[in-house]
Amino acid sequence: MDNTKNVVGLVIFIIILLLFVVGGYFLMDYMLNNYSSESNNNGNGITEVKEIRIDATKDYIYYENSTDILHEEHIVKEDVVINIKGFEAINTSLTEELASFSQEQVLIPDADIPEGSVCTNEENLYSFPYREYEDTVFGDYISLVINDFTYNCLNGSRIDNIKGYVIDRNTGEIISEDTLLQEFNITEDDILTQVRERLNNTQVLDGDTQVIDIEGTISDIASGEYGTVKSLSISRTGELVINFIVKSNRINYNDSIELIKEGE
Repeated sequence: MDNTKNVVGLVIFIIILLLFVVGGYFLMDYMLNNYSSESNNNGNGITEVKEIRIDATKDYIYYENSTDILHEEHIVKEDVVINIKGFEAINTSLTEELASFSQEQVLIPDADIPEGSVCTNEENLYSFPYREYEDTVFGDYISLVINDFTYNCLNGSRIDNIKGYVIDRNTGEIISEDTLLQEFNITEDDILTQVRERLNNTQVLDGDTQVIDIEGTISDIASGEYGTVKSLSISRTGELVINFIVKSNRINYNDSIELIKEGE
């Protein structure tokens, strides 16, 4: 009798165990499918999670081959890598551009230095072009701003060109300037108004002469193309930023401001 009870109890235990196993399998399958549908559904169907990076172990923007050009001025040379599929040709172009800068270096002994002027540095360089970068990632936006300068040991650094890219973090595609302005509800007139305010607030005098050429700067921004005298980017707080070249009667420099939506 006791053996019969034991056998019956064992059978019931096995049945309960099988129910838990089978039930657990279907529950897990349901949860996985439901989570997948919620996280990947774009409203029209199921989409796959897309890894846009070329090397998933590295940042979207990273730098390599860093070397000093002029240590005392903290000027370095380094290649930027846009670690996003489809940007291979752009990366190659940026590397080639940077490599060509070395051909434009002028050594102090080869320079025509005005009499009475003194020009010395540890690398014996009179002038050379160089490049600086600013990158940010915020939400769905990846931004890279590239500033090209020319250094002269008598006059310092002068900004020559500004260009950049704002990239959709979901698709890996470049977002056009027109699209960014529409997304942030900013017009070209808004940009000019806010840049003018910035220039007025930062104006300085050299005797009775204004150093910043406000009208010249505004004219260049209004008529100049993106990728030459101006570039858009997204700040670390998610605001649209205009990066631009300021004309000056001393030496041109770069500046940037976060753009405010009309009415705010």
